[in-house]
Amino acid sequence: MTLVESLRLAEAVVRVLLDSEQTGEIHVAEELTGREAFRRLRSTLFAAGEGRALLAERPELSSEHVDFDALRGLAPGTLGFQYVNHLDRNGLTADSQATSTRYVEDPEVAYLMRRFRQTHDVWHALVGLGVAGHEEVLLHAFSWGQLRLPVSALIVAFGGVKHLLLEARFEELRRGVRDAFRAGRDAAPLLPVYWEHRWHQPMETVRTELGLRCLTA
Repeated sequence: MTLVESLRLAEAVVRVLLDSEQTGEIHVAEELTGREAFRRLRSTLFAAGEGRALLAERPELSSEHVDFDALRGLAPGTLGFQYVNHLDRNGLTADSQATSTRYVEDPEVAYLMRRFRQTHDVWHALVGLGVAGHEEVLLHAFSWGQLRLPVSALIVAFGGVKHLLLEARFEELRRGVRDAFRAGRDAAPLLPVYWEHRWHQPMETVRTELGLRCLTA
Protein backbone atom coordinates (compact mmCIF):
# COMPACT_ATOMS: atom_id res chain seq x y z
CA MET A 1 0.00 0.00 0.00
CA THR A 2 1.41 3.37 -1.00
CA LEU A 3 1.55 6.38 1.31
CA VAL A 4 -1.27 8.02 -0.62
CA GLU A 5 -3.39 4.90 -0.21
CA SER A 6 -2.58 4.70 3.50
CA LEU A 7 -3.75 8.28 3.97
CA ARG A 8 -6.90 7.54 1.98
CA LEU A 9 -7.55 4.50 4.19
CA ALA A 10 -7.18 6.60 7.33
CA GLU A 11 -9.61 9.15 5.88
CA ALA A 12 -12.13 6.41 5.10
CA VAL A 13 -11.91 4.98 8.62
CA VAL A 14 -12.51 8.40 10.18
CA ARG A 15 -15.49 9.08 7.94
CA VAL A 16 -17.09 5.74 8.77
CA LEU A 17 -16.55 6.33 12.48
CA LEU A 18 -18.40 9.63 12.15
CA ASP A 19 -21.15 8.13 10.02
CA SER A 20 -21.44 4.33 9.81
CA GLU A 21 -23.77 4.63 6.81
CA GLN A 22 -20.93 5.85 4.59
CA THR A 23 -21.03 2.73 2.43
CA GLY A 24 -18.69 4.18 -0.18
CA GLU A 25 -16.00 4.74 2.43
CA ILE A 26 -16.39 1.16 3.67
CA HIS A 27 -15.80 0.06 0.08
CA VAL A 28 -12.62 2.14 -0.06
CA ALA A 29 -11.30 0.48 3.10
CA GLU A 30 -12.29 -2.93 1.76
CA GLU A 31 -10.37 -2.40 -1.47
CA LEU A 32 -7.24 -0.92 0.05
CA THR A 33 -6.90 -3.57 2.74
CA GLY A 34 -8.35 -6.61 0.98
CA ARG A 35 -6.51 -7.06 -2.31
CA GLU A 36 -4.14 -9.75 -1.05
CA ALA A 37 -6.88 -11.53 0.89
CA PHE A 38 -9.08 -11.75 -2.21
CA ARG A 39 -6.16 -13.08 -4.27
CA ARG A 40 -5.79 -15.83 -1.67
CA LEU A 41 -9.51 -16.55 -1.74
CA ARG A 42 -9.44 -16.78 -5.52
CA SER A 43 -6.88 -19.56 -5.38
CA THR A 44 -8.66 -21.51 -2.63
CA LEU A 45 -12.44 -21.01 -2.92
CA PHE A 46 -12.78 -20.55 -6.68
CA ALA A 47 -10.50 -23.26 -8.04
CA ALA A 48 -13.25 -25.84 -8.64
CA GLY A 49 -16.97 -26.57 -8.61
CA GLU A 50 -19.55 -23.88 -8.03
CA GLY A 51 -16.93 -21.25 -7.29
CA ARG A 52 -15.10 -21.91 -10.55
CA ALA A 53 -18.34 -21.53 -12.52
CA LEU A 54 -19.14 -18.33 -10.66
CA LEU A 55 -15.75 -16.78 -11.45
CA ALA A 56 -15.99 -17.85 -15.09
CA GLU A 57 -19.51 -16.47 -15.63
CA ARG A 58 -19.30 -13.50 -13.24
CA PRO A 59 -23.01 -12.87 -12.59
CA GLU A 60 -23.87 -9.47 -11.13
CA LEU A 61 -26.42 -9.07 -8.37
CA SER A 62 -28.04 -5.79 -9.41
CA SER A 63 -31.35 -4.56 -10.81
CA GLU A 64 -29.84 -4.62 -14.30
CA HIS A 65 -29.22 -8.37 -14.11
CA VAL A 66 -31.75 -9.74 -11.59
CA ASP A 67 -35.56 -9.64 -11.85
CA PHE A 68 -36.41 -8.59 -8.31
CA ASP A 69 -40.14 -8.60 -9.04
CA ALA A 70 -39.81 -12.28 -9.92
CA LEU A 71 -38.13 -12.87 -6.56
CA ARG A 72 -41.04 -11.13 -4.85
CA GLY A 73 -43.32 -13.62 -6.56
CA LEU A 74 -41.56 -16.67 -5.13
CA ALA A 75 -42.98 -18.63 -2.21
CA PRO A 76 -42.47 -16.80 1.12
CA GLY A 77 -40.12 -19.40 2.56
CA THR A 78 -37.65 -19.41 -0.31
CA LEU A 79 -34.21 -17.86 -0.31
CA GLY A 80 -35.06 -15.42 -3.10
CA PHE A 81 -38.21 -14.18 -1.40
CA GLN A 82 -36.50 -13.80 1.96
CA TYR A 83 -33.61 -11.90 0.38
CA VAL A 84 -35.80 -9.41 -1.49
CA ASN A 85 -38.02 -9.07 1.59
CA HIS A 86 -34.94 -8.07 3.58
CA LEU A 87 -34.18 -5.39 0.99
CA ASP A 88 -37.76 -4.08 0.88
CA ARG A 89 -38.25 -4.14 4.64
CA ASN A 90 -35.14 -2.04 5.19
CA GLY A 91 -35.58 0.33 2.24
CA LEU A 92 -32.51 -1.05 0.45
CA THR A 93 -31.56 -1.66 -3.15
CA ALA A 94 -29.00 -4.14 -4.40
CA ASP A 95 -27.54 -1.42 -6.63
CA SER A 96 -26.04 0.40 -3.64
CA GLN A 97 -23.64 -2.53 -3.24
CA ALA A 98 -23.00 -3.04 -6.96
CA THR A 99 -20.51 -0.20 -7.38
CA SER A 100 -17.31 -0.74 -9.34
CA THR A 101 -13.91 -0.92 -7.68
CA ARG A 102 -11.41 1.94 -7.84
CA TYR A 103 -8.24 0.57 -6.26
CA VAL A 104 -8.04 -2.93 -7.77
CA GLU A 105 -6.37 -3.62 -11.12
CA ASP A 106 -6.79 -7.41 -11.34
CA PRO A 107 -10.22 -7.96 -12.99
CA GLU A 108 -10.87 -11.26 -11.21
CA VAL A 109 -10.01 -9.83 -7.80
CA ALA A 110 -12.16 -6.79 -8.59
CA TYR A 111 -15.07 -9.08 -9.43
CA LEU A 112 -14.70 -11.04 -6.20
CA MET A 113 -14.79 -7.79 -4.22
CA ARG A 114 -17.94 -6.73 -6.05
CA ARG A 115 -19.45 -10.15 -5.42
CA PHE A 116 -18.71 -9.84 -1.71
CA ARG A 117 -20.48 -6.47 -1.67
CA GLN A 118 -23.41 -7.60 -3.77
CA THR A 119 -24.10 -10.67 -1.64
CA HIS A 120 -23.77 -8.77 1.64
CA ASP A 121 -27.54 -8.53 2.00
CA VAL A 122 -28.00 -12.17 1.03
CA TRP A 123 -25.85 -12.97 4.07
CA HIS A 124 -28.02 -10.65 6.19
CA ALA A 125 -31.11 -12.63 5.20
CA LEU A 126 -29.39 -15.98 5.72
CA VAL A 127 -28.36 -15.27 9.31
CA GLY A 128 -31.43 -13.20 10.21
CA LEU A 129 -29.72 -9.90 11.03
CA GLY A 130 -31.13 -6.45 10.29
CA VAL A 131 -29.18 -3.38 9.27
CA ALA A 132 -28.84 -1.43 12.53
CA GLY A 133 -25.28 -0.45 13.39
CA HIS A 134 -24.79 -3.15 16.01
CA GLU A 135 -26.22 -5.78 13.64
CA GLU A 136 -23.72 -4.76 10.96
CA VAL A 137 -20.95 -5.31 13.51
CA LEU A 138 -22.27 -8.80 14.18
CA LEU A 139 -22.48 -9.57 10.47
CA HIS A 140 -18.86 -8.54 10.03
CA ALA A 141 -17.89 -10.72 12.97
CA PHE A 142 -19.57 -13.53 11.04
CA SER A 143 -17.71 -12.43 7.89
CA TRP A 144 -14.41 -12.40 9.79
CA GLY A 145 -15.05 -16.00 10.76
CA GLN A 146 -15.73 -16.81 7.12
CA LEU A 147 -13.05 -14.94 5.21
CA ARG A 148 -10.60 -13.14 7.54
CA LEU A 149 -10.95 -9.92 5.56
CA PRO A 150 -9.19 -6.91 7.12
CA VAL A 151 -12.23 -4.67 6.55
CA SER A 152 -14.32 -6.96 8.75
CA ALA A 153 -11.74 -6.77 11.51
CA LEU A 154 -11.78 -2.96 11.27
CA ILE A 155 -15.56 -2.80 11.47
CA VAL A 156 -15.72 -5.21 14.41
CA ALA A 157 -13.00 -3.26 16.26
CA PHE A 158 -14.15 0.30 15.64
CA GLY A 159 -17.84 -0.45 15.19
CA GLY A 160 -17.78 -2.56 18.33
CA VAL A 161 -16.73 0.47 20.33
CA LYS A 162 -19.26 2.78 18.67
CA HIS A 163 -22.31 0.51 18.42
CA LEU A 164 -21.80 -2.01 21.19
CA LEU A 165 -19.77 -0.41 23.95
CA LEU A 166 -20.98 3.19 23.73
CA GLU A 167 -24.59 2.09 23.15
CA ALA A 168 -24.28 -0.17 26.22
CA ARG A 169 -25.03 -3.31 24.24
CA PHE A 170 -22.91 -5.35 26.60
CA GLU A 171 -24.50 -8.72 25.85
CA GLU A 172 -23.78 -8.35 22.13
CA LEU A 173 -20.25 -7.26 23.02
CA ARG A 174 -19.71 -10.13 25.44
CA ARG A 175 -21.40 -12.97 23.58
CA GLY A 176 -22.81 -11.77 20.27
CA VAL A 177 -19.51 -11.05 18.53
CA ARG A 178 -18.04 -14.35 19.68
CA ASP A 179 -21.09 -16.34 18.60
CA ALA A 180 -21.24 -14.58 15.22
CA PHE A 181 -17.56 -15.29 14.60
CA ARG A 182 -18.00 -18.95 15.45
CA ALA A 183 -21.07 -19.22 13.24
CA GLY A 184 -19.09 -17.84 10.30
CA ARG A 185 -16.09 -20.03 11.03
CA ASP A 186 -18.16 -23.21 11.26
CA ALA A 187 -20.39 -22.64 8.22
CA ALA A 188 -19.52 -23.69 4.69
CA PRO A 189 -17.88 -20.95 2.58
CA LEU A 190 -20.58 -18.58 1.32
CA LEU A 191 -18.62 -16.42 -1.10
CA PRO A 192 -18.36 -19.08 -3.86
CA VAL A 193 -22.05 -20.01 -3.66
CA TYR A 194 -23.96 -19.34 -6.89
CA TRP A 195 -27.04 -17.79 -5.24
CA GLU A 196 -28.76 -17.13 -8.56
CA HIS A 197 -29.21 -20.90 -8.92
CA ARG A 198 -30.79 -21.21 -5.48
CA TRP A 199 -33.44 -18.48 -5.25
CA HIS A 200 -36.26 -21.03 -5.43
CA GLN A 201 -34.87 -23.25 -2.67
CA PRO A 202 -36.44 -23.14 0.82
CA MET A 203 -34.39 -20.93 3.12
CA GLU A 204 -34.19 -23.63 5.78
CA THR A 205 -32.86 -26.11 3.23
CA VAL A 206 -30.13 -23.66 2.22
CA ARG A 207 -29.22 -22.98 5.84
CA THR A 208 -29.03 -26.67 6.63
CA GLU A 209 -26.90 -27.43 3.58
CA LEU A 210 -24.44 -24.63 4.41
CA GLY A 211 -24.36 -25.19 8.16
CA LEU A 212 -25.94 -21.83 9.00
CA ARG A 213 -28.05 -20.71 11.91
CA CYS A 214 -29.84 -17.47 12.71
CA LEU A 215 -28.01 -14.98 14.88
CA THR A 216 -29.71 -12.82 17.49
CA ALA A 217 -28.92 -9.14 17.78
